[in-house]
Amino acid sequence: MTVIATAGHVDHGKTSLVLALTGVDTDRLEEEKRRGVTIDLGFAHIDDLSFIDVPGHVKFLRNMLAGVGGIDASLFVIDAREGWMPQSEEHFEILRVLGVPRGVVAITKCDLVESESVDEVETLVRHRVAGSFLDGAPIIRTSIHDDTSIAVLREAVASLPSRSSGGGSRARLWIDRTFAAAGAGTIVTGTLLDAPLKKGDEVELVPGGRRAKVRGLQSRGLDVEVGRPGSRLAVNLTGVAHGDIERGHQVVHPDQWWYAATFDAELRVLPGLRHPLSRRGHFILYVGTEELPVTIRLIRTEEIAPGESGTARVFLPRALALAPHDRFILRETGRDETVAGGIVLEVDPASRISRAEPTADVADLIDRRGVVGTREVFLRTGEIHEPTVDDVIFSAARLSAAHGELVDLVRGSGDKGVEVSGLSEALRHAARMLRPESAVIENGRLYAPDRAPSTQVRSPLLDAFESSLFTPPDAGAFNRDELRRLTQAGRLVNLDGIHFSISAIDAAHAVARRLLATKPDGFSASEFREALGTSRKYAIPLIEALDARGVTRRRGDVRIAGPRIG
Repeated sequence: MTVIATAGHVDHGKTSLVLALTGVDTDRLEEEKRRGVTIDLGFAHIDDLSFIDVPGHVKFLRNMLAGVGGIDASLFVIDAREGWMPQSEEHFEILRVLGVPRGVVAITKCDLVESESVDEVETLVRHRVAGSFLDGAPIIRTSIHDDTSIAVLREAVASLPSRSSGGGSRARLWIDRTFAAAGAGTIVTGTLLDAPLKKGDEVELVPGGRRAKVRGLQSRGLDVEVGRPGSRLAVNLTGVAHGDIERGHQVVHPDQWWYAATFDAELRVLPGLRHPLSRRGHFILYVGTEELPVTIRLIRTEEIAPGESGTARVFLPRALALAPHDRFILRETGRDETVAGGIVLEVDPASRISRAEPTADVADLIDRRGVVGTREVFLRTGEIHEPTVDDVIFSAARLSAAHGELVDLVRGSGDKGVEVSGLSEALRHAARMLRPESAVIENGRLYAPDRAPSTQVRSPLLDAFESSLFTPPDAGAFNRDELRRLTQAGRLVNLDGIHFSISAIDAAHAVARRLLATKPDGFSASEFREALGTSRKYAIPLIEALDARGVTRRRGDVRIAGPRIG
């Protein structure tokens, strides 16, 4: 589905044009009918096109902004009698800084003026949009009384492709309307972003953290089992009252977002502004369908000139589910003007403003942090990255420094070694990546290779367990004193009467992580057994040992990620 928003000055014929294209009158409010002016968002669809009709009057700019987040294209409307007007300019700049990639221009009411006047309007429009996303876009001369012109316009908008790839891993729907339907309960509507939403899914409402369940989904007026990214959706929710939800709230999957009330961003000041942008002033942020008062602090500068870009830290009154590359609009209430557009770079930045170097590049984030958990990276960015070791990612510089520090500690420890549990979390993870020629871990201690206890005395019994990790030999066939000695030394572990080498636990941890990478909703005991290549007799005590260590957690008949994996 391609989602298209109208844009243009008040009374230039946007609603009438949508009615002619779709047969749907999007002015649904009594006041809209009485005044003949669009006040709130209107919605219509035909075939694979979904239209959001937005108000043109400056008094209803908030409603206009709520309609253009997440759209694929714009139907930009210009009245042949009035030409390019103030709200035409403001809507055009808003679409440009929001990164709308394409559109179609419709010149309306062409039956009311001479063709020479329409020629002048078209020339002016081409000049205004030069170098923008509308440069080279079709400009269609229309009249709602001329079916041929409407057919040409319909063909032009039908050729606009959707930019919604659905390549993201987290569903998010910014709510633009909420109401109660008889016999159904709470209904919310919006444009779905990034990832699918399914009937039966558990969701979370932001703000408030209320949990709800998706009872049903509709797209283009039809019931669907799965809502696809980029589509207009009506979502029937159970477990939450419609009076508790407002435009601007979000529907997301639980435990997949880092809710942030602060973010760093790139700001582009509108070129038509008559003054530079500074921290002074009262600002309103428009993101998705939300409108919030914010405070801004420019980074490494006092002001940004019109037409120029810079970075800033933005402070919100409450946390939102935001991600890098989200776009927003900034208005100044004192002058009542749109001043800038922005792109979110980093949510909930850790660095002080004086040291901030905002970027949306995850590699840069990892380099600055040095070491960060894979779970945190996903929550902050929506990107899944392979860990360096265990469940953390090291920058190359931090890993090299950690290895050097560990080698120095080991060299100075002599035969005693270094207690791994006494190291910092980062060093504990790094210790697992040391090469055998640098250091080895035995019985919870880190030793120089030639000082490890195992290099002093070898045990044929231990070798037997090490060579058969997941199908260990029968402990009854071995000397009990030797078994006890190796267990007390931490070389073997007794799980419900079955002995395993400690290496088997580490190897089982790695297998569980690989399974969870492909089955994030959890894996069964039989799938774990098959992955180990062993029998249920040995798989069950191993997975229970991982449960006890926080690697996995049981949920019903499956294991999901425990706190050590996140």
